[in-house]
Amino acid sequence: MRAVLWVFLLFGFVPLGHAATYESSIEVSFPDEVAGLTFSGREEFPQQDIGVHIGYEGSGLVQGSLYIYNAGLNTIPAGTAAPIVRQHFAQVIEDAKQLKLAGKVRTVRLSEAGDQVTNYADCGPQFLWRAYEIELPEGAIASYTYLTAMKNRFVKLRITHPKDDAQGPRDAERFVQQIRKILGGCQ
Repeated sequence: MRAVLWVFLLFGFVPLGHAATYESSIEVSFPDEVAGLTFSGREEFPQQDIGVHIGYEGSGLVQGSLYIYNAGLNTIPAGTAAPIVRQHFAQVIEDAKQLKLAGKVRTVRLSEAGDQVTNYADCGPQFLWRAYEIELPEGAIASYTYLTAMKNRFVKLRITHPKDDAQGPRDAERFVQQIRKILGGCQ
């Protein structure tokens, strides 16, 4: 059951829907469109510690997902520097690597750059992040996972696109930049 849940979290189970949504746990409204990706729905998971998924989809199989959850913790320091946030990020990446062992994907190749921290200017949170490639029976995808914490919640972004999509990295970066401004209440 846990493996199935992580597959949904990794690839983004996205229910149908076309309206913007408000996430009360972090007091943020998400618009109908972010970086050319269209809002595709909000899913509230039955287990409270898993939280919610907010999905966006674009052309060419580009997907952006947000997961907002507390992982069963009562206190989560904001930002990326706290040991609990860094430990959780390490676990998120380890779970992605385990998909191959679980037989869910053919391969998972992590970027050689390792875990990184964004250094964006202006308003909005910074993120821990890592890039990797996943080989599926249908073909290879590039995936990026970003994590920050705010208002006692983890906020995880996952952006995926076909590996051979030359504009995919640029589209992923635009999605992250716009989401961070939304999270930061930037105008």
